[in-house]
Amino acid sequence: MKKKTFIAFAICIALTSFAFRSVAQNSLVFSRVVLYDIPSSGTQAITVPSGKIWKIESIGMGASGSIPAVFLKNAANQNIAFFASPFNTSSANYPYWLPTAFTGTLVNNNSSYRCSVSITEYNYTP
Repeated sequence: MKKKTFIAFAICIALTSFAFRSVAQNSLVFSRVVLYDIPSSGTQAITVPSGKIWKIESIGMGASGSIPAVFLKNAANQNIAFFASPFNTSSANYPYWLPTAFTGTLVNNNSSYRCSVSITEYNYTP
């Protein structure tokens, strides 16, 4: 009897857990991958389209003797995040989420190396 009760309880928990996960994921649906290649000491204006949400997955950069970083500035030109090597503990953590209709600029501070930015775009339905 205890075994049957335990099995029924476990099935109930599993179904409930699955139902909550399904509901939570319905508001974000994969749309596309966005890639930016930013030249050395260059900038890239970005705008998250209305009804979309962006997730910055990674920023790749090379360096030799300097500390490269990519700054994320908002529309008011304020630094809101920066991405550097994993050894820099002040660097923003991945993933980094940007809300719908966000406007800003990615700034590569390294004069010697290009950088690449990988972003996943999701359709957002509240």
